[in-house]
Amino acid sequence: MTMTGITRRGAALAALPAMLLLAACPKGDKPARRDSIPVDTTHLDTTATTDLSQIQANLPAAEPDTFHRRKLTPPASAAAASVPAAPSALMDAVQREQSVTQFCYVEFGQKADPRLAGNVAMVVTVGSEGITNATVGDSNWRGTGAAGRAVNNCLNQKAKQAWKLSPGAVKPGRYVVQLSFTGA
Repeated sequence: MTMTGITRRGAALAALPAMLLLAACPKGDKPARRDSIPVDTTHLDTTATTDLSQIQANLPAAEPDTFHRRKLTPPASAAAASVPAAPSALMDAVQREQSVTQFCYVEFGQKADPRLAGNVAMVVTVGSEGITNATVGDSNWRGTGAAGRAVNNCLNQKAKQAWKLSPGAVKPGRYVVQLSFTGA
């Protein structure tokens, strides 16, 4: 390629931005475009009032009510009052697995409320093969009520599984296990 070929090519490349700029510039058609856009010229009367009771709604019919009244059982504290205290073999099982009750107290109670303290009465049902159920019958918490309820829920879930009795070690029946929790 000769020097003139390179010069012509450079001149063409230099003119390219100028040609693009001219092609992108409007040709004075903005007023024509603006005039062709439709404009809402409806006038709203803001002084008029509307009687809303005359407006018809197009709503589906109401569904039937799904609420059902629950049958409530008597408070657990009344049941716990008529249940005898736990025999020593059951209390030994509770003491052996006290880490479970401490876990519930620390993880669900003290972490939410460091000053939480209280007493819990667990109603434990013993069958011929050992513990069949263990639930909080009554509780008295000093501190946050939500933290105390969380401890109760944990005890309801974990105590039955953790406390183990040998078959026949305790006569089948229901017993009360008293637990006490104090803050550090």
